[in-house]
Amino acid sequence: MARTGRNEPCPCGSGKKYKRCCLAKDEQTERAASAAALTAAAASLHNHSGFCDDCYDEMAAASNAILDLIDEGKLDEAECAARDLSERFPEVHDGYARLGLICEVRGENRRAIDYYRKVIAVAREHPDAYGPGFSDAYQDLIDRLEPAESMGALPPNPRDI
Repeated sequence: MARTGRNEPCPCGSGKKYKRCCLAKDEQTERAASAAALTAAAASLHNHSGFCDDCYDEMAAASNAILDLIDEGKLDEAECAARDLSERFPEVHDGYARLGLICEVRGENRRAIDYYRKVIAVAREHPDAYGPGFSDAYQDLIDRLEPAESMGALPPNPRDI
């Protein structure tokens, strides 16, 4: 199905341009679906990290709590919690994935891409822990975000200057 352009009439029939009507809602729905698919993919993996059950449960609960904070719009709190998660559990992808999602919600696509690349790096460092296709899902996110970056929609990354 072809995507509706930002300046085209909204498909809902309101008569408004898509960007002034349903674009934000549709983008939010797409982000939520992507996050849910990635969370489901991660949940389908068994306790692969070598953690005891209590540690794995703690990590999973912290990761899910970050998603709750994002849903509540508490992005600063979510970012602090995601940084803590990635420091406490550096051998799993969850902290970086949550940081990427936070950046994506903020519209900081370049930073989101950087975090999603870290997710892929973690998966490559622990190939037995991640199933086939896991990294592909994050590469798809990167590919979806990069067109916006290449069109000049993003400010330059200070590290590139």
